[in-house]
Amino acid sequence: MRPFVIVILILTSVSWQLFSQPSETMKYLNPWQIKSFAKNSERMGDIYSAIDYYEELFKRKPDNSDIAFKLGHLYRQSRNYPAAREYYSKAYEIDKETYPDALYFRGLMKKMTGDYKGAKEDFQMFTKVVKGTKYADEYKKLVKNEIDGCDLADKLKEKPADVFILHLDTSINKAHVEMSPFPVSGNEVLYASLKADKLFYIDTNNDTVKMPVRQIYNAKKNGQKWVSNGLVKLPLNEKGVNVCNPALSPEGNRLFFNKCYPNWKNKMVCSIYMTEKVNDQWSDPIKLGNEINNSKYTSTEPTVGVDSKTHSEVLYFVSDREGGKGGLDIWYSIYNAKKNEFKTPKNAGSKINTIQDEMTPYYDIETHTLYFSSNGWPSIGGMDVFKSQGELTQFSTPENMGFPINSCVDDLYFVVGKGRDGGFFVSNRKGTVALINETCCDDIFEYRWANFINVAVDGKIYAIKDSTIYMQLEQQLDVNNYITDIDSISENVNLLPNQRVDLYLVQENNERIFIKNTVTNNNGEYFFNLEPKKNYKIVVDNYGLFNKELSISTANITHSDTLHADAMYLNIIPLEPIVIKNIYYEFSKWNLTDSSKIILDNTVYKIMMENPRIVVEISSHTDSVSSEEYNIKLSQKRAESVVNYLIDKGIDKERLVAKGYGKSKTIAPNSNPDGSDNPAGRQKNRRTEFRIIGSLDQYSKIIYEE
Repeated sequence: MRPFVIVILILTSVSWQLFSQPSETMKYLNPWQIKSFAKNSERMGDIYSAIDYYEELFKRKPDNSDIAFKLGHLYRQSRNYPAAREYYSKAYEIDKETYPDALYFRGLMKKMTGDYKGAKEDFQMFTKVVKGTKYADEYKKLVKNEIDGCDLADKLKEKPADVFILHLDTSINKAHVEMSPFPVSGNEVLYASLKADKLFYIDTNNDTVKMPVRQIYNAKKNGQKWVSNGLVKLPLNEKGVNVCNPALSPEGNRLFFNKCYPNWKNKMVCSIYMTEKVNDQWSDPIKLGNEINNSKYTSTEPTVGVDSKTHSEVLYFVSDREGGKGGLDIWYSIYNAKKNEFKTPKNAGSKINTIQDEMTPYYDIETHTLYFSSNGWPSIGGMDVFKSQGELTQFSTPENMGFPINSCVDDLYFVVGKGRDGGFFVSNRKGTVALINETCCDDIFEYRWANFINVAVDGKIYAIKDSTIYMQLEQQLDVNNYITDIDSISENVNLLPNQRVDLYLVQENNERIFIKNTVTNNNGEYFFNLEPKKNYKIVVDNYGLFNKELSISTANITHSDTLHADAMYLNIIPLEPIVIKNIYYEFSKWNLTDSSKIILDNTVYKIMMENPRIVVEISSHTDSVSSEEYNIKLSQKRAESVVNYLIDKGIDKERLVAKGYGKSKTIAPNSNPDGSDNPAGRQKNRRTEFRIIGSLDQYSKIIYEE
């Protein structure tokens, strides 16, 4: 037999499926030979040839459950869901004891064809069948997730999103997979494709014939229609190499993308490259360092955000490297501009990643929203699109984007367009340009929100320069920090420029997720874009006191609008520090007791978590026993023990100052009037105090004196 290969289908994040043409003489082969060819096709990633071989075997052995189950898996990989369902059903009917999990996979295939009722019945039946077996624990979370997805599908289809879905022009969508759309402007989008309209064969015995590869193209908007404009005129594409997944940095001067090669197992392993714009010229691409790219694992699908704290670039990407939560996870790496390198990647955490796959992330910097696809959260199909606000590892609970963005099949690569009223995504739903079966191949779709709501908030911040007046005005402030009688103090109030303002998303459980920050302009004004149907807190550091907060809700907003927040008034003259007492120690000890840890958790730790910019001095004191030198050292160790405890609980060490005062600041007599020992007084002096001495933004300006 001469081995031929058809190149047609799926280059997802880590796989490159190959398809070959079994010989016409297959019917003359004995079963052993056919099985050998089938296994070899599987090894090569050539699932369509494997299907043909196993189909021939099953004709000869129609009672073989192994072959039926194998065909179910192969058809599922080829995204022929009806055929996969049929063979999973046969495997279960032939041998229920060996293949009870065929019920689970049949349920998946029913779900992928939109039969949610039948799918749920299969999942529930599977749970009963495997009760008490190894499958019960192995599939417990998966089954619950799929049943939840079926229930969600019924709910979401009752209230579809008000959105138009448009299949892009056939100059863009061809018979093979299209992927990774990325809007460059309102009139240009980059995407990856293998341009072909029909199957073509390659003789794998001929080394001079190269496999066709995906390259990056651009499309231009012609009126309301997107039309392919050919290969992108950037130094991205490379002959004979699969190139895909373009992503621009926020400033538009750095472009990240993937080059992908099959490894010795025929698994597609991708690496992230970058080209930089210098003097209006794009540099030759460089491969990012070993911290990002590891030859053992794939590093793919880059997208770029910004760390709100440091304003550094954050590279989010997908990888199957060690330390993940499931198969494919979303990871991130913060760019160190001084060293011109990316830091060691970290997993985005269980708020995003699951025991299954998360992929195709897109980070919207404007709203600090991560869009991604997953089959590990309850979905109405296979891979559904989700969104979550936050950054790094701090994200809100992912929200399913709903029907018809999501369908009963795979929906990927959701991106927001430059106008924000629409964008693009990729799907293998019915209606794509397909050659093998109607859901084999991914195409690019455009979405447009029918009633796009653009919500924002603005506000002003004032500084009150007189500390005494500020204390008096605190009595006038309502819950929104609004002062009704501003005219009476106008000479002591100025608009406050360059003041940091933080925006938090408030979830249903009242947990806060940091979204982004800004600084006020010369007129003391700030501005944030918001998402509809959300609750927020606007938080401002108030020097010397606790933070000022405003609650903002977009829950009932039905049209585009800019909300005007009440003015906020800040004290800019430091007041007397707030002191929290009552941390005591045993005689001559510095270890924290369990009761002291409880007090710390309920006081300083809680305050520092609620006020994430304040700086606190931890001051420790002793009684009069022993020398001054000994007591200074002891009190310093006590203060440091508190600091270390708070750091271990996640407080930034830059926000903590340890200071040991020894026996110089007593608050009770160490001895009684008659000269006898006063144990109660000495215990009170063995204490630690907490004083708010400033904020991170102002701490460098503080000169602290006693």
